[in-house]
Amino acid sequence: MSIPTQEAHDPNDPRQHAMWALRNLPMVAGTGAITHPGYLADWSEHLWKCGFRHVDALRALADENGNIHVSQLPEQEIRFQQPFRGQRHHMNPAARWVGLDEKDPEPVRIPNIRQLTDQENQAMIKQYQDAGLIPDGSVGPPLGGEVIE
Repeated sequence: MSIPTQEAHDPNDPRQHAMWALRNLPMVAGTGAITHPGYLADWSEHLWKCGFRHVDALRALADENGNIHVSQLPEQEIRFQQPFRGQRHHMNPAARWVGLDEKDPEPVRIPNIRQLTDQENQAMIKQYQDAGLIPDGSVGPPLGGEVIE
């Protein structure tokens, strides 16, 4: 797969419209990133679905007076969904891109152990023991012991 130039790309093809602009992106010390064309095509399509268009594509929409009605502008198809589990951090892989109408999943709620009954707390402790997270059957940190050097 080759990387089309700005002059030779198909501006109406989501996989080509920005591919030429993503090649050789600047990195540390001014060197350009060498990226497989398949990734560039995927990223170009992703930007297309986000609603991005190059200025040349927008100029093509203009009437003889240079005006573009907002109804002619592209629609955004996908949106970023924050992580549904774990930290709200940009490196959390639970984040994803979804369709605009897709509902966010219900957040995971960690129970407040002070609101649980003794039986419920014991059941949770048993689950931790069974999973090996409380390996010796004790709850809490180990008690002080003799240090041998």
